[in-house]
Amino acid sequence: MILKEFYNEKKSAIETEFSTNALTVQLYSDAVFKTAIEAPLVMFKYDTISWQTSSEKNYKADVSFCLYVVLPIGTISSTSYEEVFEIAHRLDKAVLSATSNNAFIDTNSTFKVKEKQYINEEVYWNKNDHFIWEITYKTTLIENILKKKYILFNNGLSNEALEELGYDLTSGIIGINPNQVEENIDLNTTR
Repeated sequence: MILKEFYNEKKSAIETEFSTNALTVQLYSDAVFKTAIEAPLVMFKYDTISWQTSSEKNYKADVSFCLYVVLPIGTISSTSYEEVFEIAHRLDKAVLSATSNNAFIDTNSTFKVKEKQYINEEVYWNKNDHFIWEITYKTTLIENILKKKYILFNNGLSNEALEELGYDLTSGIIGINPNQVEENIDLNTTR
């Protein structure tokens, strides 16, 4: 879910930045090139997502994602393609801003990696007629919702007795059951 939340947050930031221009933002799909594009379009695409698990059982993702700015065909002159530089600047402002309402996003780590004019010289199809600007970013996302839960073997103690010993039973420890362990466990015994 963190990937969806991150996409929605960046989509909202871009739409806010371009509120007067009503720029369309969506997930990447080649299907958009089958119909006429009337106004500049921004498509968001995840490139690479590498997950790691820390010793605290947090799931951390190193994420590479791209924004593609697609300009319409024929409705603008070739000099109007320079508009993409202003659009790219405003996209940077929206994507790289450190304002995040999401505790799972490490906003200090989002940065731009590269940008280029997208071209395809090998196989022709309708997508080649469009002027496309590609911007690649990297960020780090941390997923705490999937944090592992541990079962505390309470050795016959009640939940109240465990709380008196200083255990906080509301902070992610699950499975407290006085009947889980039916005998005393000698931790000094080797088998």
